[in-house]
Order: sequence, then C-alpha cells, then structure tokens
Amino acid sequence: MFFRRKKPESLSDLTMHQGIFRARITLFEGIALMLSGTIGAGVLGLPYAVAKSGVLIGALYIVGIGLLMIGLNLMLGEVAVRTNGSFQLVGFAKKYLGKTGGVIMTIMMYGMLFGALVIYLIGEGVTLAALFGGSAFHWSLIFFVFASMLVIFGMRTLKTAELLLTIGILTVVLLITSFSVPHIDVVHLYTTNLAFLFLPYGVVLFSFHGTTAVPEMYSVLRHDNGTFKKAIIIGGLVVMALYLLFSFVAVGVTGANTTQIATIGLGNQLGRVMFLFGNAFAFFAMATSFLLNGVALKDSLSWDYKLPTSIAALIALGVPLTVVLLGLRQFVEAINIVGGIFGSLEMLLVLLIYWRAKKLGDLDPGKYRLHHIALIGALLLLVLTAGAIYSVFKIFV
Repeated sequence: MFFRRKKPESLSDLTMHQGIFRARITLFEGIALMLSGTIGAGVLGLPYAVAKSGVLIGALYIVGIGLLMIGLNLMLGEVAVRTNGSFQLVGFAKKYLGKTGGVIMTIMMYGMLFGALVIYLIGEGVTLAALFGGSAFHWSLIFFVFASMLVIFGMRTLKTAELLLTIGILTVVLLITSFSVPHIDVVHLYTTNLAFLFLPYGVVLFSFHGTTAVPEMYSVLRHDNGTFKKAIIIGGLVVMALYLLFSFVAVGVTGANTTQIATIGLGNQLGRVMFLFGNAFAFFAMATSFLLNGVALKDSLSWDYKLPTSIAALIALGVPLTVVLLGLRQFVEAINIVGGIFGSLEMLLVLLIYWRAKKLGDLDPGKYRLHHIALIGALLLLVLTAGAIYSVFKIFV
C-alpha cells in the first residue's frame, strides 16, 4: 500500500557492457559517473598551486583547462558514438592508431596509474606526519606496508566504493568550504607571483583527468546520445565550479601558508576540530584511491598480460615504492610530473584518435556530431604539446 513494487526491467531497459547486462541510467546518474571518474584526492593539491601563482592565474588555469577538458571529453564521446562495440582508451587506440598506438596508449595509462600510486603514497606520509608527528617519509613506508597487504590479498570490493568515495569527497569539500568562508582574508586573494606562472598546469590537468569515465558512460547511455552529451558537459562544469570554490576558499583562509595538502593548512588555521576532521578525510580519501588504483593495476597486469598474481602485485607496488625511495617526496611535484607528462601525452593521443575516428569510424554519429570543434582541437594541441614539453624540461632543470 505504502510502497510501490519496482517495475521489473525489460530487456529494452538494459544494455550490454563487457558481457554484463546493466541498467540504462538517467542524466543525473550519468553526471554522477562523470564526477566519480574525475574528482579524486588530487583536489587536495589544487589550492597550493593556486596560492603559489596567485588566485587570478589559478582561476584562469582551472577555467581554461576545465573548458578544454570538456571539449576533449566531448570529442572522445563522439569517438565512442562512431565506434561499433565497447572500448576503453587502449581499445580505441588500437582500432584507430594501430598496434603502435595501442602500445603508446598503454604506456601512458600505466604511467598515470603508477604515478597516482606515487602521489597517494607521498600524500599519506605527509598527512600522517601532520596528525601524529614524525617523518613523512617513514609514515609513507608504514602506510605502504599495510596498504600493500590489502592490495595483495585482492580488495576487489573496494571498487564498488568509488562512487561513494566521490560523493564523500564532494560532501566534505563543501562542508570544509562552508565552514571556512567566514575566515577568508581578502588580502590573500590579490597576490600574484609570475615566477610560478606555469606551476598550476600539471596539477590542474591531473585534477581534471577523467577520460576513462567517458567510454564507461557511453556503455550505459548509448540509447540516448543527447543525455550522454549533456552528462559530459554538466559533469565537467560541476567539477570546475567545485575546484574554483575550494581553491578560492582555501587560499583565502591560508594565503602564503597554504600547504601542499590543503586540509593540513586549513586545520592549522581553523583549529583542532578542523585539523582532525580535514586530515582524517584526506587520509581516507587517498587511502581508498591508493587501494582502488593498486588493485586495478595488479588486476590489469595479471589479466591483460597473464602475469602470475604475485609478480603482478610486486610490479604494481614495487614501482611506486622505488620512485619514492629514489627521492621523489613532494606531493605537488609528483602531481605536476604525472599530470604534465603522462596526462598531456595521453590526451594528445585522444585528439589523434578523434581525427582518425571521423574518417574511419564505423557508425554515423547522428545528432551527437560536434560542430565548430576545430578551434578547441587546435587549442588542445597547442596547450597539451607545450605543457608536455615544459613538464619534461622542468625535470632536468
């Protein structure tokens, strides 16, 4: 009487993806999927980059790169619409760029995964040192020992927590932001430092990286290209607004004292409760991201390359540990390298895939066809190429 029984799904309400029937989703659910594929613990490093360069410069980066990433995701969406079958980035690269393109895309994607593990390993050390004292490096090693055991024993159920993690990050960032607004000092918002003009590039690009979410969205929205396109656009705009708001508020409160993990500086400025709450959130956000990426990388090495599980785990965990042991210890520096190099090159390949798919695609995109996209493509080519070159150059300078 009080509860309506849910109408059983008919076959027409389901779509096949990777051999599994999944329910078709609404626009809201599509936007949520876009957010879960984009927002991650990288948001914690944005305020530091914005504080160093200045709020105006940082805001221009967030808006400019944010709009370009929406354009790139729309282009990848058209590739999915034009292609018969379900593919991820490596599959698209193999289809439209050949075997060599597939290999290069694989290297870029693995670079992003390994890089993310390095970033979260460094970040956890810094966060735990802020909470309990001691050396950030030693805390990174302690975290690595416990997290490695979870990855080795296959915490696959953590994959189901990805959307919940994103909702949690979104909620907590908004809570921290609302609590921090009364403590903003407008003087902090007027500083500009051209010496750090290019610092935000890799950090912002890493934070907006969500290309792998687009093919996943299409797999469950292929029945409605209009909803698919709207989800990409609205999802991108929501991410951009969140990043602007959080960076603006964090820098407004902490100014020159903005820390590489923003919650540490906010906690220092706003008191013990915010310090504990903010850093506990940062710990769990990065820990879950580390486990999700670690399991995904181990599984990929095991399933795609038929490596024994023990060898796959050794590679997945050994590479990021080695990078940290060799001396990469700065959270934002690591984000800059990963986003600036691997992110830029991966997205350049997506551009190339798009132009090839326009000529060689299996299907007509119909209403999804993008118009006047040449300017966005040219800007992406310029920005991503210059960013990749600059990021490589900075490593050796």
